[in-house]
Formats: sequence, C-alpha cells, structure tokens
Amino acid sequence: MKFDNKLILVLIAAIGIYAIFLFVSDFGVISEKISNFKINYLPLILLFVTISWIPLFMKWHILLKNSEIDIPLRKSISVFLSAPALGITPGQIGVLMRSQILKTSSNIPRTKTIPIILVEKVYDLVGALLASIIGIIILEIEPYLIIIAVSVLSTIFFFMYYRPASELFFRRITKTKFFSKYVENISEFDKTIQKSTNVKIATICILLAVTYWFIISIAAYYTLIGFDVSILDYLQVLAIYTTSILLGAISFIPGGIGITEGSIASLFTLNGIDVSTALILSVMIRVLTLWYSVSVGFIALKFTGAFSFRKNSL
Repeated sequence: MKFDNKLILVLIAAIGIYAIFLFVSDFGVISEKISNFKINYLPLILLFVTISWIPLFMKWHILLKNSEIDIPLRKSISVFLSAPALGITPGQIGVLMRSQILKTSSNIPRTKTIPIILVEKVYDLVGALLASIIGIIILEIEPYLIIIAVSVLSTIFFFMYYRPASELFFRRITKTKFFSKYVENISEFDKTIQKSTNVKIATICILLAVTYWFIISIAAYYTLIGFDVSILDYLQVLAIYTTSILLGAISFIPGGIGITEGSIASLFTLNGIDVSTALILSVMIRVLTLWYSVSVGFIALKFTGAFSFRKNSL
C-alpha cells in the first residue's frame, strides 16, 4: 500500500475516533461549549503553536551543521516543516522521508541524515519526559510515575553514551529490512550518531526540546481558557499534555490518535473537569496543535518538491 493511501486511512481513522469521542459526549454541552468559545483566543493559540516550532528548527539546524550538512535556509525550513505531515505514521516512521527528500534534491547521503532524524526524535522524547517530570512533581502525582520516567531517561542515556550498547542497538536497527534499504554505509551512520550525541550538542538539543514542550503547552492551556475552563493552571496542563503525548507516542499508533486524546480527557476528568467538556477539550487541543501542524506540513511538502519526486518514481 502506498504512503498516500496509508495517510488517507489515518485521516479517516482520526475522523472516526473524534466522531466517537463527541458522540459519547453530551450534545447540549458540545453545542454550548463550541458556541461560547472565545474566538479571540484562536490567533493567540495558533501563534504559540507556531512559535513552538522555532526551538525545534534550531535543534534541526544545529544537528545538520554539526554533521557538516550545508543546505539553503529556505530548503532547510521547508524540509523541517514537512515533518508533522510525515509524522502521522506508525511510530512516526514517515519522518524518514525527509532523508529521501534531501538525497533527491541535494544529493546528501541518507546515511548522514537518517541518524540525525533518529537522534532528533530521541531528543524530543527526552524533552517531553523532562517536561512531564516537572509537571508531575508540581501536580504531586504518584511518585512511581517519576520513577518510571527517570528509568526511561536512564535507559535512553545508557544507549546514547555507552558506546558498545549504542553501536549494537543501531547496528541491529540498520540490519532490519526497512532500514537496510536506506543505510548504505554503517561506519558513516555510526560516525554521525556519535557526532550528534556528544555532551555539548545533546545538552543544547535537549534544552531546545524542553523549550518546545513548554511553549506548545501554553497553546494547550489557552485552549482551555478559550473554552472558559480555568480549573487547571499552566503547569498542570503541561504535565497532562506531555504525559498524554508520551503515551500516544509509545503506542506506535499514527500520531497517537485516540490514545493521546483519551489520555488528555481522562487526566482532565481526574482533575475535576466533567467528562463531556474534557472530551471536547482533548479533541480541540489536538486539532489546534497536531492537525494545524500537519496542515502546515503538507504545504511545506509541496515546497520540498516531494510530490514531484513521487510522481517521477512511479
């Protein structure tokens, strides 16, 4: 099945899941909440979502420069912005298409860009975990969640900095059927991984990732304010949003659709928001964060020439 057909299935599934979410809600509440949404907050929400991309682009640009990959700024921005559209795939594996775009348009070896994209996603995960831990501490949630988060972080850093483990891990990955098609030179792959995970680069990239999660959570917070829900403060929303995103990510469901929304709604409910309102808020937060980003991603894909590459390869 082609990538675009899979994408259509993801979109249909998303619409179906959101329809179910709203169906189990109180239609009276839905109508009232939507009609009472303070539309003047919409530009502010979208502004914060857009601003949140800045630290992520800086991370992407730093990783490229660190590996001596020099591409025009406009091309770098368009390839970066295409990531959300490619990310609504199982495990976000579609983001690796950025590597093919750079190879086709700029003749940059995939062996140099695939490890950068993988490391980039690891830094995003670490950033989300750190932001989530901060929020969990503020919320005074059960300490075992912090223990789990710290354990995951420890495992990630073990594989990043204990070289025999990291080499074994990535060699196993590159021998899989999927990755073997894209990795032509294992030694070059390992070299890029090492350069992208040195302590200085890792510290900068993780700080940028944490900054992203703090900014995008502001957008989620103002979504609640727009619906006149002020029962939760910003740090509570930060913890709920990042934790839900992590749960969606580890599910390997495209975009975490269903899992993330369900987690957001459940955590909102546990913190005093009624079920119907929580379901509406979870869907709207995802529409204004995930699907806004995906829409921009498809526009960016057009500028990368990805659609032309696909036509020529058929």
